[in-house]
Parts: sequence; structure tokens; C-alpha cells
Amino acid sequence: MKDKEKKKNLPRETPSCEPEHAGEENAEEERASSPVEVAGELEELRNRLAYLAAEFDNYRKRVAREKETLVSFGNERLLRAILPFLDNLERAMSLAGSSGSSEGLLAGVHLTHDQFLSELRKFGLEQISAEGERFDPNLHEAIAQVPWVGKPEGTVLSEAGKGYLLNGRLLRPAQVTVAAAPPARSPNREDGPDPDPAGQGN
Repeated sequence: MKDKEKKKNLPRETPSCEPEHAGEENAEEERASSPVEVAGELEELRNRLAYLAAEFDNYRKRVAREKETLVSFGNERLLRAILPFLDNLERAMSLAGSSGSSEGLLAGVHLTHDQFLSELRKFGLEQISAEGERFDPNLHEAIAQVPWVGKPEGTVLSEAGKGYLLNGRLLRPAQVTVAAAPPARSPNREDGPDPDPAGQGN
């Protein structure tokens, strides 16, 4: 009985709260954070940053070269399209010179002009219709106003320079002469320009 009571009164062993491998993990952390390991990681980061900086510098130089090439040869397609028209003009001038007649030259110029406009339309170029149209300040530039009988005021009478759109955006306005309101009309007057637009007749 005394032996049994002694066994009951013996203090029980309390289980440890730390995991079985806790000591090993702490040792690994201490080894990983050693100065040698830290120095190695810093060296690796420096190498990676140097590599990225070199890559970025190469990319920047490549983009600069591509931009320079684009500026230098960006109009190559357009110029290739123009070359046949130069050939046609040279042929027309050569024929006109050999025949002594300007008819061949004129026909060649007209043909080249039409072909040229047709080709430029493929690049988005479009001529602005002006003569006979209502003056539009968004498309036309008035260089003169002429009092005119028989035409509504603001009508485009003639073009001094063609206007063009590029893919729907104004590239150059048409330079036009516009009809202005004529002075009081005399009974025997015919339609046409005012013979004395400034009203300074003798």
C-alpha cells in the first residue's frame, strides 16, 4: 500500500509546448541570417538589377533606332506610289519635244493628274468640293469677295487653290472667291459680276 501511495504522489511530467523539431528550425534560421548568406543575397540582387538596367538601356536604344528608321523611311510607300507618275510626265514631255506639239504633253499631264489623284485616294486623300458650293469656313478660305448678280451671297465662285481632306480631317482649306451681295440692281442689268465692285466709276 505504501508503494502505491508513493507512486500516486510523484509529480507528473508536463509535456513540452515546443514542437519536436523547434530547435532545428531555430538553428536553420540562425544559419540563414548569417552575414555570409545576407551578403550573397545582396550580391544576387545587385546582379539582377544590373541585368535589368542593361536590358532597359538596350530597349531604349532599340526604340530610338526604330523611331529614326520610321522618320527616315515612313514615306517610302507614298513615294513608291508617286514614281510612276513622274515616269509618265517624263514620257509626255519627251513625246511633246520630239513631235513639236503640245497636245501630247497636255494629254499626258491630264492622264497623270487623274492617275495621281486616284492613287492618293488610297492613302486617304480627298479633294474638297468648293466651286458652286455654299462657303464653309471649316473647309474654305475666302481670299476675295466679288459682288455678283444671280448668285446667292456666300456662294463659292472660283477656286484659286484646291482644298484637301486626309482621312476626313482637314489637310488644307480650299482658297476661294466668294459672291458678295451686289448693289441695287438696275433694270437693264444682266447676271454677272458687278462692273464696278468698289463703286468708284466715273
